[in-house]
Amino acid sequence: MTETLLEKRFWRYWLGGLLILAIMIAMNPWFTNDVSPWGIRDHQSAATALRVDAIQAAWQAAGVMDLARFGIALDLVYIGIYSFGAYCGGRLFAQSEKLSLRRLGWVIVAAALVVGVADYVETTCQFVQAMTFEGSDVLAGVASTAQPIKSTAFLTSFFGLLAALLLRRMARARA
Repeated sequence: MTETLLEKRFWRYWLGGLLILAIMIAMNPWFTNDVSPWGIRDHQSAATALRVDAIQAAWQAAGVMDLARFGIALDLVYIGIYSFGAYCGGRLFAQSEKLSLRRLGWVIVAAALVVGVADYVETTCQFVQAMTFEGSDVLAGVASTAQPIKSTAFLTSFFGLLAALLLRRMARARA
């Protein structure tokens, strides 16, 4: 069985995105403190300039503000890689002969597009505030609104792809 270009892209980009995500998760403990017990996630969901300023001040005091900026910049790279990989995976499964896999594939495609857009909106707002070291009610509000949309779409794409891989494996085992 020959691997298609689409499948190669799926595996390379999806797994590459997951590797970058693992690196960001490993970095997160450096951003946890009394002000931001959830680390970067607190910055993502901070809905006001005052909250963003408090988080960034705590990171500055802990000496990790530059690392936080790097982490947010890395997130911008991750978004494109993961979203493209998930999109390719969704397209791959949308081409399946099996109806359930085709439908799941299109759900994954939609989720990959939503996670890409919502995460870029959220992270760009974060990045601007981190680079200027100044919270903005508008940017914080937009980021905190995009955050649950991004998270839901990510979980849908991630678990959708795991389910699609399992369904494909089961179908191949029966054949």
